[in-house]
Amino acid sequence: MHESAGSAAPFRRHGVAAAPAALRRLRHDLTAWVLAAGVEPDRAQDIVLASYEALANVADHAYHGSGSGSVDLDAAIHADRIEVVITDHGQWRTPVPDPRPVSLRGRGLMLLRASADRADISSGDEGTVVTLAWDLDALRS
Repeated sequence: MHESAGSAAPFRRHGVAAAPAALRRLRHDLTAWVLAAGVEPDRAQDIVLASYEALANVADHAYHGSGSGSVDLDAAIHADRIEVVITDHGQWRTPVPDPRPVSLRGRGLMLLRASADRADISSGDEGTVVTLAWDLDALRS
């Protein structure tokens, strides 16, 4: 991680449509921000992978794949960590089980927890907030 990373401006995108094209654009914008902040490419990939998995879960769970809802993403560099907060305004719905014998569905939370140093998920009547964090000491080159 470059020494100037602590001075990177926060990344904020609010009201992004929970639709595949908009979420892909958001993923690309987040990737550019993380790399510009000086995060090494391998670690940046972990940050973007976990964040995009959380974004994809919004469409699947909060809005049941309808694409009619929205999502907010806030990312910031703090003194000791990079933090990404993803907020939806929908209602959590358990997806329909995948009948295929080998399915990757249902592994999103495991992926989030494996890719981030910390992953906190809070659901309520007004939506779900996913907070992902990566320690800066582990990000330094």
